[in-house]
Amino acid sequence: MDTEATDTNSGGCGCQNPRYRNEPASGVTDQRHLFVGGYVWQLPVFRNARGVLGAVAGGWTFEGLVTIASGNPFDIQESIDSQNNDGLWERPILTGQPLHVANPNPAGWFNTAAFAPSVYVYGNSPRNPIVGPGTDVYNLTLAKTFKMPWREAHALELRLETFNTFNTPQFSNPDAKLGDAVFARITSTKIDNRVLQLGLKYRF
Repeated sequence: MDTEATDTNSGGCGCQNPRYRNEPASGVTDQRHLFVGGYVWQLPVFRNARGVLGAVAGGWTFEGLVTIASGNPFDIQESIDSQNNDGLWERPILTGQPLHVANPNPAGWFNTAAFAPSVYVYGNSPRNPIVGPGTDVYNLTLAKTFKMPWREAHALELRLETFNTFNTPQFSNPDAKLGDAVFARITSTKIDNRVLQLGLKYRF
């Protein structure tokens, strides 16, 4: 819980009514669930082989990094100065309709009918009432280390890495400005689609 517009380090109240600065709510960094797991599996195939076969086919490792997280709360604001006070954090009024939809998706993450413009009054919509999309990312790596025969501490490492391996879209928060044409719609992603990377590193 906080009273900040963005996060504690950035500072700033972000309150629409300057006479009532204390508006506690879930902060934008309030990520309720986060799991990060990493693993390394040394492939058993040809692990004990010797000679050329062992040098080429043995010693491969399969590595992974998994990140599964819930989303972050975000604020609903207005795209125009309907309160006529030059405010930066003007929020709409609640209509009494449910805030959430049964199946949130990029075409509609929340119920737009739950909000109406706050004309010449402060809006009663609370700070950060909606939680955005979560994250579900799998990074995988296939790696092999070749020991150099001329120096024991020297090695050549080959790595084939994939980021967001399954190419799952990781959606950003939706547009949260009442009055925008894309209000409640998601128009971007927060990380790239699948990325492949081939790396070669010499250790000494």
